[in-house]
Amino acid sequence: MRIAILSGGQGGLKLFEGLRELLDPNDITIIANTADNIWLLGLYIAPDVDSATYLLSGLLDISKYWGILNDTFNAYNMIKKLGALDWFVLGDKDLAIHIVRTYMLKQGYRLTEITKYICSMLKAKGVVLPMSDTHVETHIHTDLGVLHVQEYLVKYAAKHDPEKIKVFNIEYKDIDKAYATKEVINTLNNVDAIIIGPSNPFLSINPILNIKGVKECIRKRREMGIPVIAISPIKGSKAFTGVTHILMKYLGFEQSPYSIAEIYSDIISNIIIDNSDEYLAHRIKGVLGVDVDLANIAMDSIDSKIALARRLLGIVTNYQNKNR
Repeated sequence: MRIAILSGGQGGLKLFEGLRELLDPNDITIIANTADNIWLLGLYIAPDVDSATYLLSGLLDISKYWGILNDTFNAYNMIKKLGALDWFVLGDKDLAIHIVRTYMLKQGYRLTEITKYICSMLKAKGVVLPMSDTHVETHIHTDLGVLHVQEYLVKYAAKHDPEKIKVFNIEYKDIDKAYATKEVINTLNNVDAIIIGPSNPFLSINPILNIKGVKECIRKRREMGIPVIAISPIKGSKAFTGVTHILMKYLGFEQSPYSIAEIYSDIISNIIIDNSDEYLAHRIKGVLGVDVDLANIAMDSIDSKIALARRLLGIVTNYQNKNR
């Protein structure tokens, strides 16, 4: 079974950890958000692409789901001492990736080609595709000003109470100039199921869906009988990690899995929500027309990751059998 996961942040990576225990990891493609990419110190940094690459290569520090395990920070400490950057931590091995990526970009290689090369050199098991080769940035309009998503998450929200940072709007800068790569479209057209990972819809998934060609392709695949399944990043009224529920409040959405289904309702066939949110199932199906499946969606151990992956694959199989 071939699976594509739309992913950013931790949720999609945790799901991959479960799926690779049940499937050939080379049959799983992570389509990674790149709207959190950022230029810093002249280097092009791609956090979601890198986290996925490190996971597939056995390098990821899964205590925080970013960075390389047991990395050192000598270069960053010197950079900080020189007063050049003091809020975005870069490990030494991580820095090497950014240097090589930036060099290859300046040589004319596409981000997709560079990612494939790095994955090959690191012996990644699985496939990582950037959502686009065109640079897009998520900008958060707040009471502190307009912030790059990394500034919002790392410089401010991680160090302060994020609920106190008022958010007025989210902008995907230059997304109108961006197109899905041929690799992304080819993957979406050839997998057996498309999964929207349990990631932040505003900061991780919507940038992918708003790239020209992606949403149209997914919708067409659903109409052809391919399951398109979202997994809620929300249990009750709160996200497992991150600021999803906080952004929901400021952007006028109900803080519940219902809003996740609502955001994706024009493209998904199913949504998996937590067992404890079963009371929402009738409303989601009745109002939005989205089928609801229940599971324990808290991926807080390898066993729970595998259990959710097994539940997901069962839903895919049942959907395929009904739509043959």
